[in-house]
Amino acid sequence: MRKDAREAAYRYIYSFLMTNEADEELKKEVYKEHKLNDKDVEFADALIRTVIEHLPEFTGVLSELSVGFTEERVNPLDKDAIFIAMAEIDYFDDIDNPVSINEAVGLCKKYSGDASVNFVNGVLASYLRRNKNVG
Repeated sequence: MRKDAREAAYRYIYSFLMTNEADEELKKEVYKEHKLNDKDVEFADALIRTVIEHLPEFTGVLSELSVGFTEERVNPLDKDAIFIAMAEIDYFDDIDNPVSINEAVGLCKKYSGDASVNFVNGVLASYLRRNKNVG
């Protein structure tokens, strides 16, 4: 299920953002914990690769869009959800943009705080308007 694959990727990317190191053993553990099938592993791996590959770009955009906050001040859990949604919006044509935003908000509801939900939703709505000329 993509939701489980997305959450597994979220947990792995969070670790990567904190350590700046790829930990294949951790990835295997997280995938096993989420009981990902082969298709889910493929999706989670694609998300992880895309976020890491475009991290400098996503970080710069987040700095521009997070009005009143520097990127360094943004909660790492929120950053993680934002980066996954940005990756999906830009590089996964088979996922509708509102789904990507909704899933990022859902991750924040589960792992972060109430204030994060509005922040993440606002940043991603701005990102979508800016990049896709929506709204």
